[in-house]
Amino acid sequence: MGDTKIKYYAHAERIKQLTIELVNQPSISGTSGEREMADVIVKILKRLDYYKEHPDHIVTVPIPGDSENREAVIALMEGNPNSQHATLLLSHFDVVGVDDFGQYKSFAFLPDQLEDAIKDEQEGYLNADAKEDLQSGDYLFGRGTMDMKAGLAMQMSVLQDLSEAKGISQNLVLVAVPDEEKLSKGMFAAVNELYQMKQKGWAFDACICSEPNFSAFPNDYQKYVYTGSTGKLLPFIYCLGRETHVGQPLEGINASVMAAQLAVEMEWSEKFADQALGETSPSPTCLRIRDLKDSYDVQTPNEAYLLYNVLTLSTQPEEVMEKMIQACKHSSVQIYERLLRLRSTQTHVTSELESGIPEPKVFTLENMYQMGMSKYGQEFEQIYQRILLEQKDTEDYSEATLAIARDLSNYFLNRAPFYLVMLQPPYYPHVSLDSTKDAKLSKMVGRLATFAQDELKETIAIKTFFPGLSDVSYCRNSGDTQAYQSLVRHMPLYKNGYDLPLKQIDELDIPTLNIGPFGKDAHKRSERLQLSYSTKVAPLLLTYALDSIDRMNQSFG
Repeated sequence: MGDTKIKYYAHAERIKQLTIELVNQPSISGTSGEREMADVIVKILKRLDYYKEHPDHIVTVPIPGDSENREAVIALMEGNPNSQHATLLLSHFDVVGVDDFGQYKSFAFLPDQLEDAIKDEQEGYLNADAKEDLQSGDYLFGRGTMDMKAGLAMQMSVLQDLSEAKGISQNLVLVAVPDEEKLSKGMFAAVNELYQMKQKGWAFDACICSEPNFSAFPNDYQKYVYTGSTGKLLPFIYCLGRETHVGQPLEGINASVMAAQLAVEMEWSEKFADQALGETSPSPTCLRIRDLKDSYDVQTPNEAYLLYNVLTLSTQPEEVMEKMIQACKHSSVQIYERLLRLRSTQTHVTSELESGIPEPKVFTLENMYQMGMSKYGQEFEQIYQRILLEQKDTEDYSEATLAIARDLSNYFLNRAPFYLVMLQPPYYPHVSLDSTKDAKLSKMVGRLATFAQDELKETIAIKTFFPGLSDVSYCRNSGDTQAYQSLVRHMPLYKNGYDLPLKQIDELDIPTLNIGPFGKDAHKRSERLQLSYSTKVAPLLLTYALDSIDRMNQSFG
């Protein structure tokens, strides 16, 4: 029999303790806790001998104009002063809120106390799978354990290994950012700093993110390495109806019905299921649907809106918008045909209905702008710019987009009912390795899977698209030169409060991988990290990838 001894990472306990230390600092996205989290990260880095000798290699990069004064942390580990090639280690340190923890909310950032508390509960707080994991002793529970402070802890531990190694020839740049769970403003700040480094001669060979593994389907416990990330668009649909008294519902069109019909048309729609490289994107889902009545009365709701989440692998923004327009048109036909049918049944007269209540129309932002210029002339340009300017500093993008939709629509009440289809920030381009210029990196990923199987006895599946969304979307251009023109056409806040560092992203053009820990139930009260894989196996995969990239770089001369 051959030697079957399995390799494990030598500093697994260090990763666990670092994870707990990071989790102990609450850093809910959009709060001052993120600012304090940056301080914690800097403090941990300064414990390393390398940063005691090179404190100037740690910089904090403010998010411009941020109300919470949040900062990204960028730390250079210069193992080869004769080279300006480097590999990025990317992570985010913000987390989602903890209201879902209910009675255990006060323990959400205290894994040890949380474990003790939920072990004693008898009310079904955890499902059967989570209870089994709790009893196993192999899982660390708490907000941020999985998404993604364990990934950051792993990167910091491997960074320490390399900083202490003799004869190291590699340069690394740790990039830890806030705001990933919301608007990625931390990544935009980091991109600008990396661009400045590039202007000074630095070249970034790859970016390795350590987001956790995401299941591809329920009860999927496969371990993955990703070579790209899913894209995301947020179609925003404003519905303006034709008001009427509730006692005469067939004499108008209820905006809530317009929204509801579109939701039925859109939810889980296969028409939006994107396919690329043998993978399929998750279906679209509604993030928000509501009418805009402020109080109770007997008038039907005249305004409503929907916000939809559409994920992409290859489809570009213009194609998504065309599908949205068609979905709205189909909803309009469904509503109108039903209304005609009911009016005909009750009144036996359809001609008066057809002339009195028009079928809901579908407009884009561009359509509405052109209608305004035709109706009001050059004066409308000033009106339009004023409407945009009034929302430029509004931090809530949904609130700002809604305000723009309402203000614009006030000039076209005679065209109601109608759907107004727009895009709301943020926008995440889908990214993947290029089969030609990233061929060596792709082959390395294949060797990584073989290493995992042969040396670590762990089966790793290679997927192109990380499904959970990631800031690696801003490391390189998606390949569609028309994508940003689509944002100009359909996203009123683009360049009016929401700015993508497009020039910098294009210049950086960094290929990306994701090698991260394994856990379960991200963004749920039962969020947990599997310790055995995340602290013993995943760090060796990261180390292997970094060593391989270093050798690839040296082979270029």
